[in-house]
Amino acid sequence: MNDIAIDFSKVHQIQLFGITILEPSSVLSSLMMTAVCIYGFVQLNKLGRTHNMYRQTQYFFLFMGLATAIGGILGHGFLYLTGQPGKIPGWFSSMIAVALFERAAIWHVKPLLPKRIGKFLGRLNYVELSIFFVLAIVTLNFVVVEVHAFYGLFLMLCLIEIYVYRKKNDPGSRYIFIATFLGAVSAGFHALKFSFGPWFNYNDIAHIPMALSIYYYYLGARNMRYYGDDLPVKDNQV
Repeated sequence: MNDIAIDFSKVHQIQLFGITILEPSSVLSSLMMTAVCIYGFVQLNKLGRTHNMYRQTQYFFLFMGLATAIGGILGHGFLYLTGQPGKIPGWFSSMIAVALFERAAIWHVKPLLPKRIGKFLGRLNYVELSIFFVLAIVTLNFVVVEVHAFYGLFLMLCLIEIYVYRKKNDPGSRYIFIATFLGAVSAGFHALKFSFGPWFNYNDIAHIPMALSIYYYYLGARNMRYYGDDLPVKDNQV
């Protein structure tokens, strides 16, 4: 397993009511993303949509909110207590969230594809998530989560939405393209380790465009239109 030894005395930290919190700036920027996720979940829930496509986008925000909260609190703030295994719940929540939005995109495109291709994409979604779960447990390496996010959001979701947009000029797709771009900016900051110092490091910088990306995913989910014939009229209202 890839359990990395860390000298926590060299990690920037604060003492709050006698409790040590590592990387407090990363904890706060993670919780900023959690707040955006909660907003998206609540606002989509108010629309009262019941079709699987809409429900899965809604639960994307629930699980992504859990992922960012767990990642910030356990993955950064209390990493000295949990070690690398403490990151696993956040990683799993993140991968479930990605798979849910990916699955919503599959519902989005299904009416525009031959039935057998729609079924294949749906099954592939389950297989993909299972494989990445196993890889995350075996390796304990965040790269697995990053590769899954790239596959689910950049390849599957974005490519599906490009197809839907070309066919239907779907308004939700445009927001998803912006979200994808912002996600790429976030990944770039993280990969380059661009930092202004320990109190505003590459994690914190990357979390800002990621929070914006999540917001645009919310706009995409809110404005997506379903093109099948099994959707009540009220579910198409924005």
